[in-house]
Amino acid sequence: MIGSYAGLGGQRRRGRRRGSWTAFRFLLGMAGVAAVGGYGYQVGVAANQAWTDRLEADLQHVRQDNLNLRDELAQTALGASSAQTELEALRRRYAAEVPDGELADLFAQIEEQLRAGVDSGRLAFLIDAAGQEVTCAEAPVTKRFRPHTPITPGPVSAVRFGDRITVTATAESALDADGQPEAWYDPARPVQLVFRTLDGRELQVDGALPLAHRMLVDGMEYRFSAIAGPTSFVEITGQACPFP
Repeated sequence: MIGSYAGLGGQRRRGRRRGSWTAFRFLLGMAGVAAVGGYGYQVGVAANQAWTDRLEADLQHVRQDNLNLRDELAQTALGASSAQTELEALRRRYAAEVPDGELADLFAQIEEQLRAGVDSGRLAFLIDAAGQEVTCAEAPVTKRFRPHTPITPGPVSAVRFGDRITVTATAESALDADGQPEAWYDPARPVQLVFRTLDGRELQVDGALPLAHRMLVDGMEYRFSAIAGPTSFVEITGQACPFP
């Protein structure tokens, strides 16, 4: 009987030990799971913080790049505005300093004479003399002639002034309603006047009528003006005046 109790007590102790060991292993497993979970959580928090820091750094870079771009755009706009201002100033200076029209033609003639070797003092004297009042001894003389056109038959019509200058003209034919050329010139289109002197010089003046021209021949200044006359005619007026 005593042996039976002893055996029963041993079994109970072994059962308690197994239960304790099972409980210990369960608690150990739970602790392991908790440790792994805690480690994973810490790793997740650290990774999330690193990702957040990276995003904030990228955002800061984007903001800085945006500021830099705005500064560059502002500098570009400022440079464009400055360039536009300089361009406008250059245009105004060009308009104020560079001659045009008749003044440009006069400057071109002066430059051409200087390149040809004409003394600048003589040019200055002639320009100054041109502003002085000159009394012309001879009265103006008006003559008329027909400009030569592409269908004009016969010799070229001409007029002479002072037995020194011969004037001829060429022009385009007038057109009828059907677009066919007429026998006379068209005064609304450019005309070419040709002035020839006895020594062989030849000067041409082109443009729409009226036209004006001056030239020096044998110490005299000849002044001409040409206008459209009656149908098929050009009227040209010439006057010889002392020079200077």
